[in-house]
Amino acid sequence: MNSELEQPLSTNATATAVSVISDSTQNLHFSALARDVVTMGSGTVLAALFNTALVFLVPRLVSVEDFGYWRLFLLYTGYAGFLHLGLTDGALLRWAGKPLREFHHEISPSLTFLFWQILALIVPGCVAIGLFVPSPLRLIGIAILIFALIMNLSALLQYALQAARHFTPVAIASVAPTGIFLLLTMILSTRRVPGFRGLILLYCFSWAAVLLYMWLRVKPLEAEPPLARWSLGKACILLGWPVVLANGGFSLVQSADRLAVSSVLPIYDFAQYSLASSMMFVPVTAIAALYRVFFSHIAAVEHEGRAKVYAHASKFLLLAWSALLPYFFVLEIIVRRFLQKYTDALPAAGMLLLGVIFLAGIQILHTSFAYIYGKQRQFLFLTIGALVLAFSVGFLTAFWYRSLMAVAIGQVMALAIWWLVNEWTLRKVTGQQWKDWIVILVTFFWSAAAFAIAFRYAGNAGFRVLIYYAIVSACLVIACRSELRIARKLISRFGFAPSSVR
Repeated sequence: MNSELEQPLSTNATATAVSVISDSTQNLHFSALARDVVTMGSGTVLAALFNTALVFLVPRLVSVEDFGYWRLFLLYTGYAGFLHLGLTDGALLRWAGKPLREFHHEISPSLTFLFWQILALIVPGCVAIGLFVPSPLRLIGIAILIFALIMNLSALLQYALQAARHFTPVAIASVAPTGIFLLLTMILSTRRVPGFRGLILLYCFSWAAVLLYMWLRVKPLEAEPPLARWSLGKACILLGWPVVLANGGFSLVQSADRLAVSSVLPIYDFAQYSLASSMMFVPVTAIAALYRVFFSHIAAVEHEGRAKVYAHASKFLLLAWSALLPYFFVLEIIVRRFLQKYTDALPAAGMLLLGVIFLAGIQILHTSFAYIYGKQRQFLFLTIGALVLAFSVGFLTAFWYRSLMAVAIGQVMALAIWWLVNEWTLRKVTGQQWKDWIVILVTFFWSAAAFAIAFRYAGNAGFRVLIYYAIVSACLVIACRSELRIARKLISRFGFAPSSVR
């Protein structure tokens, strides 16, 4: 492993707060960090708005079956990142925390290597799909491979800007595909209703537009590449393959329930369950946005104080998750009013929201600390174990019970077990003890119980929100007292922060 990577690379999303507590032990400028969080946060808000519109626009326009095929395409595009074989992740690790001028000359050869590498994989893949896969899955499979080329090239350019902490174009690129797709879909729907084939075509075009935007921002051809393409690409793959496997495993675990439903149950049931899982996009998008910011900002943080970082980060995630739960009550109203044919998805959606806290802890905290302390392979093995568990639970519940709610319960349980195992395995570097885990688990069950009580005993969404917060407020104040105090300091300081430091 590269000696540079044995140094601390990143902490995690909610480490924003720690800069207020331990300024003397961190090499970060609070103002730059806070402003970049706000930048990515603004992009997250826009992405949430666009995705909210899509969640309720597309099912309303197309049939349930077309929606199911469309969501099937989106499900498998989530694994398009496997085709870069770790190159983009290795490039991010290689460039993280450096100014763009220091690695600008490496971007062009990396892009060239990545283009030919993916082309060598997708051409035979398209031939095989064309020969052996029946329609309409044939078109979906070929479209996924074409999308993989566009998405991976765009991701490499995004990672370059992310590593250099230029978060404004990263935020734009995160929002733009959904925004462009939404706009094009609305325009097309005024003339005729698009089927799943039209939706796929519009989605690929939207990502191609983002690739063009990123190319114009990075301008990779302006720097003379002194390195051979093969040497640089090979170095990045060797650096990033454990990361892409772990991240890929995480994605597979996260979507194991949907893969099980799509394989065992009819396309109608998959459409219902897919809509339920899409209701998680607000917290999941926020998690991804915060992780992008902090991975790059904390690339040079010293080892001291990391246990405190982890402790506060865990509580901030718990606080944010608990505060976000009631937004389901609003979504329920929208579904019942405008998407009556998808009301069967609501119970599963409510259950899946409970698992977001475990997803956040794994992606933001566990993943980062595993990479910080050179535990990529250990984390990869744990991910493989979680993958076996999640697939076993998902397929058994789907096949045995034929119930979307049963599949959702099994998914949350699998994520909780994975989270607990990771916490135990990383305890020596995180400093977490059984008392810390008990606080988090008690708060989790308290919030889940408050969510169930509000849902069961109140019929009005406003009353449900009031009942929920009335029950959880005292628990959150006790469990997250320090984090609430830090949040107040963060809010009060940000307004007086100078311009971001580069």
